[in-house]
Amino acid sequence: MKRVALALLALGSCSRAPERLNVLLITVDTLRADHLGCYGDARNTSPNLDALARESLRFTHAQSPRAKTTPAIASLLSGRYPHEHGVRDLAQPLASTVPLLQESLHGAGYRTGAIVGNWVLADERAGLARGFDAWCESLPDQNGVPPYDTPQRTARSLVDGALVALGLDAPQSDADFEPRAGFVVGDAPWFLWMHFMDPHGAYEPPREHDLFVSDAPDPIPPPPERGTMQGALHNYRVADYNVPSDARLADGTIDAARVRDRYDGEIHYADAEIGRLLGRLRDSGMLEHTLIVFTADHGESLGEHMYWFEHGVYAYENTCRVPLLVRVPGARAGVRDADISLVDLAPTICELAHVPHGALGGRSRAALIEHDDAEPTPVFCEKVERAGEAGAVQIKAVRLGDWKLIERFANKSPAEIVLVSEELYDLRADPLEARDLSTTPPSAAPLQGMRRELAHFIAADRDFASIASLLQRRHEQLDAQSLRTLHALGY
Repeated sequence: MKRVALALLALGSCSRAPERLNVLLITVDTLRADHLGCYGDARNTSPNLDALARESLRFTHAQSPRAKTTPAIASLLSGRYPHEHGVRDLAQPLASTVPLLQESLHGAGYRTGAIVGNWVLADERAGLARGFDAWCESLPDQNGVPPYDTPQRTARSLVDGALVALGLDAPQSDADFEPRAGFVVGDAPWFLWMHFMDPHGAYEPPREHDLFVSDAPDPIPPPPERGTMQGALHNYRVADYNVPSDARLADGTIDAARVRDRYDGEIHYADAEIGRLLGRLRDSGMLEHTLIVFTADHGESLGEHMYWFEHGVYAYENTCRVPLLVRVPGARAGVRDADISLVDLAPTICELAHVPHGALGGRSRAALIEHDDAEPTPVFCEKVERAGEAGAVQIKAVRLGDWKLIERFANKSPAEIVLVSEELYDLRADPLEARDLSTTPPSAAPLQGMRRELAHFIAADRDFASIASLLQRRHEQLDAQSLRTLHALGY
């Protein structure tokens, strides 16, 4: 196969067995692709990631299957969509029977470690720790997730831990976080997954990263009158608890521009710390033997569709499109417009690392290292509760190249669900999905094909009709402290 030949050339002579690459997987919570310089943002939020992009393949059409952390990360690590792996919400652990990326790598001789900064990813709530030699979920930082001071682990602490984990720094005897020692042993290849909590709300970057100042205020408008076109599909929603005090104007309105400034400051903070880690890897010589995959679990809504400073309600691109950079040592950098989902990353990583991935779901996209795929391939995302107006309880969406079809459904009865609305967007001309073309679809839109693909995706979801009520019952069974914490995180 051409991709195997390419990988061999990238890693050394074809006359010997290919070198096992180390694997660094970085996920950043709540990171919009379009707020990074390498994806077109002009604010210099991400100089280190922009430099990484110049050495990587940058994917323009990467999609998260769900704009919530646990379902999205479970999809990334398992290669399965949420209806396949069963995690449809937060605080719902993945079943132990679902194979995971780290198990495949561990079984092939990799040393495996994870450092996660989000409370919802603790193993008792996510079930993702199996297969890791070192699993670090301590959350030493108490600042940043109001209103209950929900602990997290911010970027500097996360990178400090990674340097210890990789043996690049000595353990700190007085540190109040894991790891206490490195997990890399001898010449064995390693896999490290890092999940940064920044820039999840509240947006409170360190002062030295709060660098961005908008030219003028952008006050959030009042809610539209019910029954208007804008209000037909969307709830007016402002996540007030994520609004910093300096974004509140004298007339009582909220300056959305200042909130976005602070969000970008959080990106700059995470970028600086990721740059510190990559610099140390380069200095140590590890970088030339390390496959790097950088992405996000989901994005953030910053005012689109009357939804400010959160990500839990819709399946639009601002929350479901994610950045994706893949750096393969020896491979040529470039841009790929092929459709790809987080679901595809686990088998792709395994193939690039020369590790069998038959137990994982998804499809390997390792061939994209060599050339782009001009044929659009459907990728899917969903929202299975709190799905806005029109009586909807869930959303299913498919993206095919530059086209996006969104369908909303409501329960007619506990066992019957009906379509209540449809939206069609041309993402090339309208990346923020402001102009619904469903009533007058252009002839170029592959509408019937997208409807068929979405129908197949829906048919595979055995809980399709009942998932909203199932999640509601699960929510009612959570203990009071977990409910308060999830509320503090914006869910």
